[in-house]
Amino acid sequence: MRGLSFIVDGELYAVDVTLVQKVARKLAITPVPSAPEEIVGIANLKGRVVTVLSLTKLLGATGQGHDNLYVNTIVFKSSTNSEDQMGLAIEKPGNLITIGENAIRSPNAAQGVAEDFCISGVTEIGDSFYRIIDIEAIEKKYAIGDSTHATI
Repeated sequence: MRGLSFIVDGELYAVDVTLVQKVARKLAITPVPSAPEEIVGIANLKGRVVTVLSLTKLLGATGQGHDNLYVNTIVFKSSTNSEDQMGLAIEKPGNLITIGENAIRSPNAAQGVAEDFCISGVTEIGDSFYRIIDIEAIEKKYAIGDSTHATI
């Protein structure tokens, strides 16, 4: 698998690069009143609505979250025919990495229930440890792109 690495809260993560549409630097975010705390806000990317989520909050971490109206965001291709898309707020994009299928291990169950739904595996490349994000599980949980079940 080819992955795109990125950093959130000083930790390394990776996603399947074939699911990525764009890495947007300083994407303008509009907060959504009464949205779940995992949703940073929405953005307009070439006329399409992008729901931007906080990976920190998805993983159950406490903290201030994103108070900045411009965030670095990985925007994903829509897995449905919807015009809506999903993005993850990140600190900094990394590099393209190659992850061997046999190198992906199951995430440790001790990491907690909140992490189980969006971490599909873990791997080590050299001295670096990566958590692999399950984008489809996040889209499904938050019904992004499904106008009949939208959570916002």
